[in-house]
Amino acid sequence: MRTATLTGMIGLCLLSGCDQGEHAVVTDDLEVVASARRDAIRLEIQADRTTAEAGEPIELIVTLEAPPGEQARIVLPEDEQLGEFEILRIEDARDGASGLMVAQRQRLLISTLASGEVDLPPVEAHFGTDSVLATDPTIFTIASLIEGEFDPTDFADIRPPVTDLEEETLSTFVLVAIGAGSLLVIGLLAIAFTIMFRRKIRPRIPHEWAFAELDRIEAGGPPREDETTDRFERIEGVLRWYIAFQFDIDAPDRTSNELLDAVVADEVIDADARVMLERIVRQGDRAKFAGGHVTAEDCTTALGNARTFVEQTMTNLEQEEVA
Repeated sequence: MRTATLTGMIGLCLLSGCDQGEHAVVTDDLEVVASARRDAIRLEIQADRTTAEAGEPIELIVTLEAPPGEQARIVLPEDEQLGEFEILRIEDARDGASGLMVAQRQRLLISTLASGEVDLPPVEAHFGTDSVLATDPTIFTIASLIEGEFDPTDFADIRPPVTDLEEETLSTFVLVAIGAGSLLVIGLLAIAFTIMFRRKIRPRIPHEWAFAELDRIEAGGPPREDETTDRFERIEGVLRWYIAFQFDIDAPDRTSNELLDAVVADEVIDADARVMLERIVRQGDRAKFAGGHVTAEDCTTALGNARTFVEQTMTNLEQEEVA
């Protein structure tokens, strides 16, 4: 698929008169799920996966290639809804390496609470005076978080007469069911209280705690191949708890999108620090939800980025206090 994509992009450059060095950058780790083309105008959608759980974010890269004179642009719904999917975030993904033929490239995070085979409707691009180019619908497989539901219509409406023995058995069953239900309720309440009070004791100096925890992780040496994901989650966990302690943001219990949205509002966490934080949480999401793999080198890089994040935010806090 990558070879076909690259060949198509080179062919597009030849048709539009540009040289080979001006074609768009191929995003190797994403799969092309939809595309459309008319002459020198090309619209492509890439996704990090086509299977997800309900509510789980899916990353899309929408790339529009067109000659500069066409004034081409990607058009997304104003209500931030793509059919059953909600658009959680829209970012400009065009970088300095993008060729002249890339008129626009956007990074979208979408999710849905629907389940089953869910259609992503066509994405449109407008160009010229009133021309429209649209992709075909794309099917995503969304797994429901609630499984095993029963349909009462599956049971017959007419039952035979109930004998005394059956009534006694039914009464015993009801008592057992009530007892089991009570135990289940007690268990759920215990879990709820555990989650409610699951909080670490706030350290007196959050950044010193974070450095100590990161040093403890590093002291464990390089992780084995089957331990890399756990090691990465520990590093991300330290970073989330540091944010919770230092900035009073409920970072451990927030999704990656909610966390990144929350840190934007705090001026102490500058753009460079947010970039490092996003790299860690996004890579963690891919490892946890998308079946991605992290290496020992990834863990070392994340460890360094986590330390830098703490150092930068600590310095910014000190400068703010002085000012």
